[in-house]
Amino acid sequence: MLARLSRLVLISLVACSGPSSDTTAAPPAVAPFDDADAVAPEETEPERAPVEDDTPTSAAEAATPAAPAAADELELTFVGDVIFGRYRASGFDPIPEAGHDPFDFIREQITSDLLVGNLETPLVETLPATSPIGSRFAFGASREHAKLLVTAGFGAVSLANNHWYDQREAGVEQSPKILEDLGIVPLGRARTADPLFVVETVERKGWKIGFLAVSARSNSPEERDGVRLPFIDTRNMLDELAPIVKAARAEHDLLAVLVHWGEEYAEAPATVQSTAARGLVDAGADLVIGHHPHVLQGVERHGNGIIAYSLGNFVFENTNDPPRLTGVLRVKVQRKPRCIEEVRFHPAYVKRNPIQHPVPAEGFMHTKVVQRLEAVSKRFGTQWNPDGNDLTLADPPCASARAPGASAPDPTGA
Repeated sequence: MLARLSRLVLISLVACSGPSSDTTAAPPAVAPFDDADAVAPEETEPERAPVEDDTPTSAAEAATPAAPAAADELELTFVGDVIFGRYRASGFDPIPEAGHDPFDFIREQITSDLLVGNLETPLVETLPATSPIGSRFAFGASREHAKLLVTAGFGAVSLANNHWYDQREAGVEQSPKILEDLGIVPLGRARTADPLFVVETVERKGWKIGFLAVSARSNSPEERDGVRLPFIDTRNMLDELAPIVKAARAEHDLLAVLVHWGEEYAEAPATVQSTAARGLVDAGADLVIGHHPHVLQGVERHGNGIIAYSLGNFVFENTNDPPRLTGVLRVKVQRKPRCIEEVRFHPAYVKRNPIQHPVPAEGFMHTKVVQRLEAVSKRFGTQWNPDGNDLTLADPPCASARAPGASAPDPTGA
């Protein structure tokens, strides 16, 4: 009789317990628990005393699995400017055509935990037959073109560049929507309200990676019809962006600033760019990745950060030297202590036929790309070591941390 009464009391307590009142619980880090797959527990025998366990007692607990542990290492790959076509007097001239995928021959080199590039072309659902702007260099791409980014493995792309308004209001509005529909994070989108400069978080393998994407270049006014490009003069970057980087540091495992800047076809960045990039690293950025010059510029290690001033073109129409000389920057980061373990460069070039597309550089072309990167990096004291077909940075931040007497990088980023 006593056992029966105990069982009734236990059932009543369970029935009275409602959903958790903890409204501060974090959203699920992985797919929610599917009730259809739940297996009902076997009925407890009356004569056994209840046994306490860790089984969730509320719907919220059952639907919120614990966040996965962060991986010990993370690999990211970065590429330069990507377009899928431009307007000519005869109309739109696409790069991907006749069933050709421009990323087909470079997949091994770009594959990583997170692939990031600069999307130099606005996206629209339906490309107009003629350019909607009067510029000689007007770019555009459709949703079908954007699907090539998915098959290539892109996880995020920057929209903060000088071609942001090439498809006018339609491109500004539809570009981020199309990318989000395809599962790609749009970075540096144009905005209608403050804050204009936003650190956007991408999660991979338990890591929180923050991206701040801005542009110091624009082919049209930085504000059109109440929509603003995240535009900033390079001279103002430290004053305006460094506090944003500092504020985001504690909330992220890795921080990268993507900046569209500099002069087209310049051999080296201006002094004001180097000052800004180094200051952003000092403020807490692990990486500063540049675009716009359409040519490879130097890579510099500054403190515990890496600066790539320009990664040049990646999918682009210009197949002349030096714009066709390009590559993939691969960065491997370890979690504890947080530092950049390896910086690797995969030499490549943009081949003309059957369509313009990047391919791994071999033979004579490999020599040209390697000599280019070594020459433009030398001014920063950067030394590259050959490793098979690749180049690796001779002194990545983790290597210095392991040196005798060296202090390890602060794992909190403070």
